Amino acid sequence: MTIWQRLRKILFAFLMILIGIAMLAFGERAYMAIIGVFSISLEIIGLRMLWFYFRMARHMVGGRTILFRGVLFLDFGIFTGSLAWVPRVYVLMYLAGTLAFSGIVDLVGANEARGINSSWKFKTFQGVVKVMFAIICLIFMRSGARVVNICAAGFIFSAVMSIVNALRRQQVITID
Repeated sequence: MTIWQRLRKILFAFLMILIGIAMLAFGERAYMAIIGVFSISLEIIGLRMLWFYFRMARHMVGGRTILFRGVLFLDFGIFTGSLAWVPRVYVLMYLAGTLAFSGIVDLVGANEARGINSSWKFKTFQGVVKVMFAIICLIFMRSGARVVNICAAGFIFSAVMSIVNALRRQQVITID
């Protein structure tokens, strides 16, 4: 990771921390902001993947998967943005489900890293905490203010983990 990539990742994480603090300050009124931030971030990820596909990845081996992932992220972003008028219970179940899925993906990645004797403890910790946040969101689903606070805490946690990941040494695997 270059210095510019690390700096960009750290600045984005500080922006996430500020958004998390704002969500804590506004409480239940931040519900629409959570949907907006989640929707816009998924759409941006999808658009960046599509841009990468059309610029370079279409000439790469496995480039078609980047196209499919970009379209999928863009679709999920548009779908999430359309959930603003759906009852909150369904939206919170959707958000908790995506958080749990992200945690499970982290756990599977950590298990694969452990299998090749790579660093896996950080990913495992991150995955377990994400799954715990999802479970806590499902438990307190009836209270909108608590769910916003839990989502904000999860957002801040994710930002702190991003900063820690940007500052730590990256392991390089070489084939002899």
